[in-house]
Amino acid sequence: MKFTIFSSTLFALFSFAIYTFAAPAPVAKELSSRQLTPGDCVSLFKFTRGVYHGTSDQSCVNLVENCRFTVADNNITDIWGVQSCVAAATCQGVTPLVEMVQCTQSEVGSDVSVPDAQETESLDYNIYATIVGDCAWQEGGCPITQQNYIDFVYGTLSDIATDTWPDVNNVIANWWDYITAWTATGDTVPYLNFNDWLHYSNSQ
Repeated sequence: MKFTIFSSTLFALFSFAIYTFAAPAPVAKELSSRQLTPGDCVSLFKFTRGVYHGTSDQSCVNLVENCRFTVADNNITDIWGVQSCVAAATCQGVTPLVEMVQCTQSEVGSDVSVPDAQETESLDYNIYATIVGDCAWQEGGCPITQQNYIDFVYGTLSDIATDTWPDVNNVIANWWDYITAWTATGDTVPYLNFNDWLHYSNSQ
């Protein structure tokens, strides 16, 4: 009887060991990024950079340039962890901005590539807190107001030492209003909705 119990126990341990060592390792999901041709990239930079809903803005170009070279030169894949990229997305559109960054990474021979918008990481909450202020850390947080957004855009432009500034009317009507229209959250935009906009709006 003792031998039978011992044998059963040994068999169970042996079976567990086989299962443990034979179990396949989890496979990380491979992020996708669009394969842009040199012609695609030339067209983006020549005709699209700084143009949003048919309106061109040089200050937006400055945000885009700071974003794409910050990401490319530092082998960054978390585009929404770069403040100028978050601001640039709101004036350039998410889709063309991501594509411009991908073009730049390819151009400089970067070892990494920003994934397509739907697969990018979530907006860095510290950047969100920069937009809305200390209330971001209160229970439940707080949404972005129009004034928060305006201050964020101008503050980010100041941080990158821009030499041109946008017309505030364009900032509101052509940038902010398109975000609130997509999120459908009224006059303010909570974190989760803004994060969704960065991932799924396909704004361009």
